[in-house]
Amino acid sequence: MRYFYLALLILLLVLTASCTDENEEAISQREIRDLMYDLASDFNLGNVYGMLDKVHNDYLHKGQITWHLNQEILDRRARFQLLEIEVIYIEFQSDRYAVVHSRDHYKSSIENVTFGEPEASGIFSYLKREKGQWLIYGNQLWY
Repeated sequence: MRYFYLALLILLLVLTASCTDENEEAISQREIRDLMYDLASDFNLGNVYGMLDKVHNDYLHKGQITWHLNQEILDRRARFQLLEIEVIYIEFQSDRYAVVHSRDHYKSSIENVTFGEPEASGIFSYLKREKGQWLIYGNQLWY
């Protein structure tokens, strides 16, 4: 009888450990929010290379490639010292594509500017999941 209770206890522990409360969308939401936080942190630290590490190799946004994105980051970095990305909601277009709707708060000692994304520029808003991670992908349009 002891072995029966021991086997039952082990079975319950295995079943409890294998259950997850989060579905795929909730996990993706958390990963994308973490990505946005990491982008803002890299911006604040002046780590442009860290930001570009989060960009997909096939990045294309409104006719601009990664080189243009790098220039935009450098221009914003020259104008502002701090970035805070406030994620409003995430729109999943499939399990591999997402659009982040956010307010990007740029701050310096002389000005504060807030952009509503993706409407303002959308440079960080369009994402693609590849090889288990979300990357900045752009809207893939030439205009």
